Amino acid sequence: MDAAFDHLNAMAERLAPDPDRPGEFVSGDPEWTFAALTEGNVESGIWTSDVGAWDETDYPVDEVMVITKGHLRITNADGTVHELGMGSMFALPKGWAGRWEVLEPMAKIYVIVP
Repeated sequence: MDAAFDHLNAMAERLAPDPDRPGEFVSGDPEWTFAALTEGNVESGIWTSDVGAWDETDYPVDEVMVITKGHLRITNADGTVHELGMGSMFALPKGWAGRWEVLEPMAKIYVIVP
């Protein structure tokens, strides 16, 4: 197996529409894009979103993320609010429920683990 190497600027040039974008949003109609660095058991890459909000009722994966641009508010189902910006690192477990609110166009580096 080979190591994977890339640069964020080069990956940004390969951004494509995210096929996992939901059909309904609480607010806005954000475009979602992504570029994968790795795929398979462990997926990683960059992901972007325009301003908008959506609810997650059963997050489909375990995911670790680092915000590289923008402002995001995550509200857990219990009402706990987390304000996240450039440099914020966080993890959402599979099954998590809550609301994503992209307050400024954002980008993140992500790793999805099995």
